[in-house]
Amino acid sequence: MSSVFVSYKREDEVRVARLVRALEDEGFNVWSDAALAGAENWREQIQQALDAAGCVVVVWTAGSAGPGGDFVRDEASRARERGVLAPVRFDNVRPPLGFGEIQTVDLIRWRGDPRDPAFQDLVAVVRAKLAGRAAPPALGPRTRLMRRLRYAGLSTALAFGVAAFALNALRVQDRVCGAGVAQPALSDACGTLGLGNRPAKRERLAWENREPGSCDALRSYLAAYGAGVYRDRAAALLAARRMVRTEAWTPAARRLQLYVSQAGGARPDEDAARTDALARARDQAERLCKGFAAGTLFRLRSSSVEAQSWECSRTPGGVVCGFGGEAVCAVDERQTREIEQCETPGP
Repeated sequence: MSSVFVSYKREDEVRVARLVRALEDEGFNVWSDAALAGAENWREQIQQALDAAGCVVVVWTAGSAGPGGDFVRDEASRARERGVLAPVRFDNVRPPLGFGEIQTVDLIRWRGDPRDPAFQDLVAVVRAKLAGRAAPPALGPRTRLMRRLRYAGLSTALAFGVAAFALNALRVQDRVCGAGVAQPALSDACGTLGLGNRPAKRERLAWENREPGSCDALRSYLAAYGAGVYRDRAAALLAARRMVRTEAWTPAARRLQLYVSQAGGARPDEDAARTDALARARDQAERLCKGFAAGTLFRLRSSSVEAQSWECSRTPGGVVCGFGGEAVCAVDERQTREIEQCETPGP
């Protein structure tokens, strides 16, 4: 016997469905009459499932414990006789006569949380019944009592803490607002309330997201938050500003006039003659570009040729070609400028 049979009054089906899902999530094989296929032998199906169940969870409510709960009480009686009964209570009602001595798990305040101590009491009872052991004592009521006591103590301590915080005694505001938990939300809240010398969220973001090293960013901050938390630091950084020379290499292209004569050897056709002229032009373009970038203002990356006007002639030995065009020099151009810097940018 490994299944869990859930007995309840039909009018409580919606509430019981949540209990069925929670038990299934705990790994139990749960059976309830909601699984009936509508056959005429539904009584036999219920009887078979009830007899085969290793644990019967009976849900006591105002309906099932009242005059209209005959079927539920009958199923509970059969489970009690077999020692597999695990009653729970959804409403503030007394169990029917004959069931008051059996430990009943109180789920009146249960809202579906599987971590609820009362529901975990039920899980423990079901496991015990399925294993053929006696039901363990309920821990839920004690757990709830201890929670109430902790909350009561916390409320008292909180009252004293609020008083000290309001007066900023022993710099309580500074310590609380700067605590290493729930940050930066805690600090932002303190800044909004003007506590603990903390910036509000908008000021904090303006400071954190400013451009590193930018004097203009510091001036913009002071213009927006002249009385802000970081005003002294911003003023000190502006006072220590310095001029820094920066150097950058920018990709550029330079075009130089190029002329390739027909001095090459004759070729059998015009296509071959043009190919020869372009080969000679590439060597010439490489020399021109290297000469152009020989100084310190440019760095040569590559050179190429653009033919613009071809001149081809036929000779007794074949065809010779030349052209006028440009050597295209792909270079990096050196650029320097002085910028105002107010702090060393981060990595």
